[in-house]
Amino acid sequence: MKFRIILLILTLFKFTYLSSNEINLEKKFVSIKDFLVLKFDLFFKNNSSNLFKGGGMTGVAYQNLNYNIKINKENIITIELNAIMNESRYSSKKYYPKLKDCNQVRNKIVVNKYGYSFFSQNFNNLVNNETLSNSINEHVLNISSLDSNLKKQVLENTEIKINVIHPKKKYNFSCGGKLIDSELSAK
Repeated sequence: MKFRIILLILTLFKFTYLSSNEINLEKKFVSIKDFLVLKFDLFFKNNSSNLFKGGGMTGVAYQNLNYNIKINKENIITIELNAIMNESRYSSKKYYPKLKDCNQVRNKIVVNKYGYSFFSQNFNNLVNNETLSNSINEHVLNISSLDSNLKKQVLENTEIKINVIHPKKKYNFSCGGKLIDSELSAK
């Protein structure tokens, strides 16, 4: 009886060893599309906290940020952000989102700057195509297998849509355009 149990255990170990050898990850590759989605996802996850810092004085205070990143068959990357304004603050306060708030959401996440002057809240060009491109190149497209032409193509084919969600739904505001556009346009 003991011999049968020992034989059974040895047989199980042998099959377990054989099945673990069948898994060979060296010949499995992640597609560049999937890898780019992962890199963008990590970038937005790591930088979403920028949106919550300093809100309220010159910027809008947000309570949550949701995002979704997709690549379609034409290799267009679409990033959709839902920036949810602080409900307790903006339910009673008469402030309604504008285009500058939409741009500031993207700017704070991508380069951690507002892009608007402190007092006048006018566009100040501190966030432009070059600074946005540099940040994305440095943090997302820093993949050794991507050459400069492919990086440029990815930047040109990345679109963003931002929804600033107000506690009163009738005041929600949306904007969009290319991720690296200095100013997005209202949608």
